[in-house]
Amino acid sequence: MPTYSDDGQWWWDGRAWQPVPQQQQQPYGGQQQPAQQQYAAPPQQYPGQQQPYPPQQPQQPQYGGGQPPYPQQGFYQPQQPPPKKSRTLPLIVAGAVALVLVLSVGGVVLWKKTSSDGGGGTSAGAPPKDAKIIEPGQPVTEQALSEVNPQAFHESVMKRQMATPIARLKTTVLDPQKFATGQPIWSITDMAVDRQSNKYYYAQSILQGRVDKDPTNQVCTDGDPKPMLWSDYSKRWERSRFDDMACQKMPYQGGSDSIVSTGLNAEQADKVIAYFRTNKGFVNPAQPTLLTAGGKTYVKQVVDFKPITLSDNNYWGSAILMWGLREIGIDPSEWKWSNPFNLTEGIHMVYYLDTKTLLPVAAFQSGIDTPAQNGEPAVKRDTIQVVNYTYPAALPVPKFGNSPNTLTITLPEGWKVP
Repeated sequence: MPTYSDDGQWWWDGRAWQPVPQQQQQPYGGQQQPAQQQYAAPPQQYPGQQQPYPPQQPQQPQYGGGQPPYPQQGFYQPQQPPPKKSRTLPLIVAGAVALVLVLSVGGVVLWKKTSSDGGGGTSAGAPPKDAKIIEPGQPVTEQALSEVNPQAFHESVMKRQMATPIARLKTTVLDPQKFATGQPIWSITDMAVDRQSNKYYYAQSILQGRVDKDPTNQVCTDGDPKPMLWSDYSKRWERSRFDDMACQKMPYQGGSDSIVSTGLNAEQADKVIAYFRTNKGFVNPAQPTLLTAGGKTYVKQVVDFKPITLSDNNYWGSAILMWGLREIGIDPSEWKWSNPFNLTEGIHMVYYLDTKTLLPVAAFQSGIDTPAQNGEPAVKRDTIQVVNYTYPAALPVPKFGNSPNTLTITLPEGWKVP
């Protein structure tokens, strides 16, 4: 028998409080299923506000070949958090750390639009007004990079990225073993989103190791629910006999790089950056440097988005990046925000920027451990995401020929932890 709250409006499913639907006295009665998964709300500052509840661990989706290419997402529901029966910390979301982190896309956070969410204390503040940066088209040298203000330079990169109309992202989510060996099965997604029209381009390759002679390749076309599949038997592209949800509704994976989203205007980008500044100690940029690798030159900048304690006395990490969207009135469940990281873990981000556009062309991301808190031990985080970026003027048009067009993804410094 499920446990119900004192007011009878909520029931405990073993992982999180769920609302009791109207006309339903018990969960699962009449074959009904419990409400869809919810995620923690951002902490509030005013007295008496209930503390956020932890995101529950999603069930593993089943994909061909046993690979979960990208994790499940939650959705936005503007409802009150349930009354508490016991104090449960957000740390428990990582019970099976390595597996759950890959499966749970960090989730779209359930929040309420309130007067303020506040940070962990004093504002981190803006860089000095005369802080030096480099703009696109200006000379990029070791000397010039050594003179820029790291915070101001990184914020200029984020603003430039957010104000770009369309980004095409190739992404893959890995654990350390897959990152090092490419084994076992793993996937690469290729997605571009036009935020103005809300249309998208989507392709996917599922591989057995980085060199796979018979990968699974599929591409969505013109809103058809059945993707085009490469047949290694007939050596041609053929229409699948089965519908694929990725071709019917914009997927989450690839909708963003988990840091910022493209398709915003300059004013919106400024508000997102201003929100990040209110969270002291969250964004920690290092001095950018010049990197030459594979015959190309990049600007490399390491930025750690570290977990910080907010007003609920709990640590939060990647969730803060998502909450930045709320500051400009955007619901990430509709905007399709991609986040494979646990909400309480930070992100170690290694940017590789084009020296002409000063936009990211590649990135390595890895999880930063959730620190010990409230008597609970620290939680090891080992999520890895690799991102390749391009910025087309329009959505790509699917092209089919006599080859499988297997997706590839690269890092300027190779497949090692940079």
